[in-house]
Amino acid sequence: MLNLGPLEILVVAVVAILVFGPRLPQVAAEAAHFIGRMKRSLAELRRETGIDQEIAAARRSLESAVPKEVRTLDVAGTMRRKVREVEREVDELVKRPLEGAGSEPAQTDGVTEADSPQAPPEDPRDPDPRS
Repeated sequence: MLNLGPLEILVVAVVAILVFGPRLPQVAAEAAHFIGRMKRSLAELRRETGIDQEIAAARRSLESAVPKEVRTLDVAGTMRRKVREVEREVDELVKRPLEGAGSEPAQTDGVTEADSPQAPPEDPRDPDPRS
């Protein structure tokens, strides 16, 4: 609606205090009363004009003009299914062993798995091993 951030609200509050001073509670009550009266007037106007029924009728006619196939089109659901399919394919590719890989340890730039650094064993006396 207004999209006010905390800083803007703070500025408005400070200005209101400076402008209205000790009368601020009375001014706030009058503003709330005025807003309530306006809401009631708008609701009464909507009832008298029947605009809600006109909007509902327009919506029904628009929905009936659109073909059923288009109304049931589920773009988001289709995209989710496609993403799941691709995830499954990636998982299968990751799990599949590399072609030509034997029982030898994998080598990368002259470093084997046996040469890679290992984490030091955890101290059983340490109450929080994550620290």
